[in-house]
Amino acid sequence: MFFLPEQLNLGPFSHVILSPEGRYVALSEGSSVYLLKDEELQTVSRPDVSLFDRYSGWLKFFPSDEADCLGLGAKDSLPPVLLHLTVRDGYGLARAIFHRQPTQLHYELLKAIGVSYEGGYTREGFFIASFRNQLPTHIHAGALAGYRRTANCNEFFLNHGEIDASLEAGLIKASESRTDYARRLGLAAAARLARSACQVQLAMICQPPAPQARFAYGDLVPLGFLLNALERNPDDSIADASARLRVKLIAGQHQKLWPFHTGRLITATDSALILQGLPSVDAIQALERFSDGQGGYYPQLWAEKKEPDRMLINEANEHWCQPDFATTCLVRGLRAEAGLPTVTPLHSLEERFDTRSGLYFANPYLTDWALATAIRDDADARELRRRLLNEILAAMNEDYSFGTFDVALSTSFAILTLAALGCRGRLLRLAQLRLLEMMDPASGTWPECVPFYSTFLSPKNSDIGAKAAANQSSARSQIIEIDGLQHELSLYFDHYRIIATSAAVLALSEACLPQRRDIPLRSREAHRRYRSRTQEEYIVRFALPAYVEERENRSLVL
Repeated sequence: MFFLPEQLNLGPFSHVILSPEGRYVALSEGSSVYLLKDEELQTVSRPDVSLFDRYSGWLKFFPSDEADCLGLGAKDSLPPVLLHLTVRDGYGLARAIFHRQPTQLHYELLKAIGVSYEGGYTREGFFIASFRNQLPTHIHAGALAGYRRTANCNEFFLNHGEIDASLEAGLIKASESRTDYARRLGLAAAARLARSACQVQLAMICQPPAPQARFAYGDLVPLGFLLNALERNPDDSIADASARLRVKLIAGQHQKLWPFHTGRLITATDSALILQGLPSVDAIQALERFSDGQGGYYPQLWAEKKEPDRMLINEANEHWCQPDFATTCLVRGLRAEAGLPTVTPLHSLEERFDTRSGLYFANPYLTDWALATAIRDDADARELRRRLLNEILAAMNEDYSFGTFDVALSTSFAILTLAALGCRGRLLRLAQLRLLEMMDPASGTWPECVPFYSTFLSPKNSDIGAKAAANQSSARSQIIEIDGLQHELSLYFDHYRIIATSAAVLALSEACLPQRRDIPLRSREAHRRYRSRTQEEYIVRFALPAYVEERENRSLVL
């Protein structure tokens, strides 16, 4: 990055010196320096007064002999600035002497190059500012730009830490390059997962309460997310994977719709999720068989006696037999996207906004995304979009991520929700930058997560709950209690990281305008649903109660 000749033997030298006259190199032994001119080294005479002599009063602030990088310079219109940097464990720790405290305008964009501001203090009329530089990220950002913007680092410090329009533009370009790089890496991983899924079963893993064993269940719904990610990013290199996956999903249809797992009961929830990646007007219209006649949609159909394509109802699953908010939102969004008439009234979504949840969604941001798809293009939903946007932005973490558990999945769906609500400014890009940091660079995938759950009411007059709780080998309990009733909780793990990776690729694919500085939007207190520490806490406090209470007040339609 110093643009030295490749044939130059750097063995004898310890430092490269960048100056207006050109590049110098300093010998490891002694104090001699040489000027590189016409790709040859020339000796130079020692000046009467060195920079060290001239600025010794400044250098006393730092142990200059310990510096891995020492910078000194000035612009004609500004006082001189001194930079002292040491490298420790992959980080560059920089301190700079500025003539005043920087305004920190646009400092959030420093994330694009792996730099963070650590604060500072005033001393002898100067401001000592500290920065932390994640060197692998910083160097990678430079490599993606072909090291064409390395001078921007100098400009930043010569500006005494102020980011002007030119530096802002450079940081935005760096953010675009890093986001696109991660998207392409994730897309390649998604294509590999698609090809594997067409050869072997890549099902989710269901973890019921102990002592029951985990088992593979859920091989179709993840593929809907996967196909959506591939279709949103058309590329010749993945066209075969996308085509083969489409064929596999179509083969898994039954009566135009889909089950969660091959050969099982078709449901509205699973079909609506798969239709995100494989939209079909006929299939969307087929979802009307799950309508409650008032704009809501049952997750599945049921009967008291065994019937084809219906779940056998019993006391344990009775709370499943009611309209599901998340499913209703997904169907409304699909109908709008397909140009079909709206059958779900807006007021029914507004009425359930404060208690919104999904009967099977283990993450609040998954439900928010479903709601956002339902009201995305509804001219009458302006106020509802504003309320949802405010709650999402209020829940954004300090590092621009979302959630307290399954943070990668939460951040992906929060980004998708923000984009659907029209929030496509700098906040979206900052969330994308945080999301790409959660990717495993070796595989291009994002962490395993738990998108879904299901519950059965524990049998009455039974000590199954106490026995199961006693048999829990981990800290997490899957026997939960709501209003004095015990429920057996099953969690569904995205074992192959299909949903996590697909959602992240979709989130990184969302276009934004980072020039639009919408940072002040995140200034409200987060709703408690977003501060749940685990899936179990969220399910007990927010996801399941509405359906348990509704079960007690609603007469079943058989």
